[in-house]
Amino acid sequence: MVIIFSLFLFTPVLYLFLQFSHTAILLENIFLRTQLAAYKRKNKAFHTSPWERSKLVLLSYLHSDWKSSLILVTPNTLLSWRKRKFENFWNLVSSSKKLGRPIIRWDLIKLVRKVTKQNPLWGATKIHGTIVKLGFLISEKSVSKYIKTLRRSPNPRKRLAWKNFYALHAGSMIVSDLFTVFSYNFLEMYKVIFFMDLETRQILHFDITAKTSTRWVRKVIKVALRKKDPKNTSYVLTDNDTLFGKRFSKYLERLGIKHKKTAVRCPWQNGYAERFVKTCKEEFLDYFIPLNEYHLQVKLEEFIRFYNHNRTHLALQKDTPVSSPIQHKPRDGDYKLHSHPVLGGLYHTYSWKKAA
Repeated sequence: MVIIFSLFLFTPVLYLFLQFSHTAILLENIFLRTQLAAYKRKNKAFHTSPWERSKLVLLSYLHSDWKSSLILVTPNTLLSWRKRKFENFWNLVSSSKKLGRPIIRWDLIKLVRKVTKQNPLWGATKIHGTIVKLGFLISEKSVSKYIKTLRRSPNPRKRLAWKNFYALHAGSMIVSDLFTVFSYNFLEMYKVIFFMDLETRQILHFDITAKTSTRWVRKVIKVALRKKDPKNTSYVLTDNDTLFGKRFSKYLERLGIKHKKTAVRCPWQNGYAERFVKTCKEEFLDYFIPLNEYHLQVKLEEFIRFYNHNRTHLALQKDTPVSSPIQHKPRDGDYKLHSHPVLGGLYHTYSWKKAA
């Protein structure tokens, strides 16, 4: 479009210049060479490019006897090109006028989308009211326009994210999972079960056994509930393992706790427990070979103690599950930073101690 605008702008100037010069032969030569360059093509089918058509249209305005020099196309074809270029030129000129409702600023569009994502249960009316209260001028129809691009479901209540459900019930929920550990000779297989407080990410209790049973699971959760008040626990979330069957659910009902299970083949619904299993394997079990059940019990207890008291979490604003204060270096006296090995030096904890 810029090329077309430039051609129409400089055509009258070139036309006046050629009227007072004796370059008719040179112009005819250029006209023929332009067609010859377009004729030298790689493909068998002949298709002129927009640039070639623009050059022929410009030269036809400047060269009075252009019809006799035309070889590749018919004069009617070139006249149709001229008509089309003329229409495109005026469309370009008229499109610069801004009509209709003014365009909304990009920062305001981002604000509408941000408020929509953070309040999935609200409609356009409440979102518009919130934005107006922030001092922005925007119509409710414009808000609903940008909301439609984010919401696929017509009913926003169906779009409540699982993460939001976790956040609503984190203070009263315990999650649990099991994973398997093999002995050094692969002859024995140990089952590890743990219960995690969802709000603090603290591992309340864990246990290891080679022979699993529902009685064993009940014994473990009984100890875990002593560390978290059962009155403040409303839900226990597990997967569909046979150990978390009807007998386990009835035991929780007697304690006034509801047993919730994830859907079949949906481990992401118990994502926090699954993430701890991954952390335990990647940060500990991949570097550890258990000799027997007692050896695994001692070392896993040491890792979980480190996990609860020293390992920071992004979800907790880089705090530990059992919150620990920041250890500032004392100003009075000479203090040095001492490291304490954990798990044979796999990890270290640090503290300030006075130099001797």
